[in-house]
Amino acid sequence: MKINNILNFTTRSILSVGIAMCLAVSVPTYAAELKIQVQSDFGQLDPAFWASQSDRNVIHAIYPKLIEFKSSKNWEWQLSSAESIEQIDELTIKFTLKPGLMWTNGYGEVSAEDVEYSFERFLNEDLAAPNAGDWSPLKDVEVLDKYSGLIHLKEPFAPIWWSTLPYTGGAILSKKAMEEMGGKFTTDPKVTAGPYKIESWEQGQRTVLVAHDGWNGEAPAFDRLELIPINDPKLAEVAFKAGQVDITQVAISSVPGMQASLSDDELLEVRPSADYFWLGLNAENTNLKDARVREAIKKAIDVEAIIEGAYFGIPERSTGLVAPGLIGHSEEAQPPRDVAGAKALLADAGITSLNLELELQNSTDEQTAALIIQSNLAEIGVNLQLNVHESGTFWSLGDEKGVNMQMTLKTFTSPPDPAWSTQWFLEGQAGIWNWEWFKNAEYEKLHYAALSETDFGKRAEMYEQMQKLMDESHSFVWLIHPPLARVYKSSINPGLMPNGDYKLQDFATAN
Repeated sequence: MKINNILNFTTRSILSVGIAMCLAVSVPTYAAELKIQVQSDFGQLDPAFWASQSDRNVIHAIYPKLIEFKSSKNWEWQLSSAESIEQIDELTIKFTLKPGLMWTNGYGEVSAEDVEYSFERFLNEDLAAPNAGDWSPLKDVEVLDKYSGLIHLKEPFAPIWWSTLPYTGGAILSKKAMEEMGGKFTTDPKVTAGPYKIESWEQGQRTVLVAHDGWNGEAPAFDRLELIPINDPKLAEVAFKAGQVDITQVAISSVPGMQASLSDDELLEVRPSADYFWLGLNAENTNLKDARVREAIKKAIDVEAIIEGAYFGIPERSTGLVAPGLIGHSEEAQPPRDVAGAKALLADAGITSLNLELELQNSTDEQTAALIIQSNLAEIGVNLQLNVHESGTFWSLGDEKGVNMQMTLKTFTSPPDPAWSTQWFLEGQAGIWNWEWFKNAEYEKLHYAALSETDFGKRAEMYEQMQKLMDESHSFVWLIHPPLARVYKSSINPGLMPNGDYKLQDFATAN
């Protein structure tokens, strides 16, 4: 424990000095009405293929949706481009669009045919959309007239109001433009109809959004937003103090110091998150295929030391995939560290020494967590190499390494329904998002049953059982549900979702 504490202090001190030195040349200054730090550049603006928080932020700002989440501290949705929407029965939802919502670049008015196209394309097997689960129970969308339609489901779909319609799966695209582009795109949508549109994109530098004059909802308070990618929150904090951004994410480890040093024109807000941060072990990798080896690693990790050393003891230890407050959250505590048990398991597996690699992103807190894990595993004879990546490179590792990937530290985001999270660990996601290559037939059965289960208690039991199956695989070491902290100028009223994520079109000036 003493070694870990010394290691954490030394690492944090060195990184802090490096951050201050490199920021002056890494973050340019721009003139804009509002400058917003984002974790990374967007890399995919097609709602069927989005992969990152930055993708989602822009998708929600440039595309219309029938309904959207409110920017508040409670998960509630409101009408957006829909004039009305109602669930007629458990398999049918009727919607009517507000008239007068216009596509950019002269593509006319948003219609029910656009809604039909946007939702049904998720079912196209040739598209091979990794986010197809958003609409897996969809039968079809029936167009009634220019503005109205019926969404027909094959079976009841409990998450539709929480992780599909108000989320990225509910984004509406231009049917005409998409057909002209061959049915898919990456970073250039060409035609949008949200509150904002993209004016320019300088990759790695900034994205400029400007208000869309064809939007028929409440006009954004800011005509122009600059999204500036700064991956490491520690770097971003310095950028904020230097006046280079008006709002930024704050590293969890920085919260105590930030609270003590706020100036009169600065505000700090910390919100709980449904996101989950964990250490993943690839069960298909040769060195980790033996479940005893994975269990030994799991026993050796000192999660409490990670929370204290990397996050100053602020978040509580996670008990599983599902965050507190959500249906299916497990109250069962994770077992404490057991070094002797870990060594016994390795001995039983015939392992005397082992070399492994851990992939992670280049944020200060994650690197500190990785150093603690490295120290923990050294105690049981496991030599761990740390491979640090930029955000964009990290999320492409599934394609590049496949089963050769061994261990990963990562955070997945989540709306307020566990179905969004459990879908990534289905067998069909192995090597795509399921980097643990977790495969369990009972888990698959429970996932699909929970989608159509409308009884709250039964659905909760299903998600609790699914988490037990994940734990029994020994491929997951649950760490924390990262709270999201942001500091911003008191002159603005930020548009924030209940989990602290941005809702860009709701940014306003302070009253």
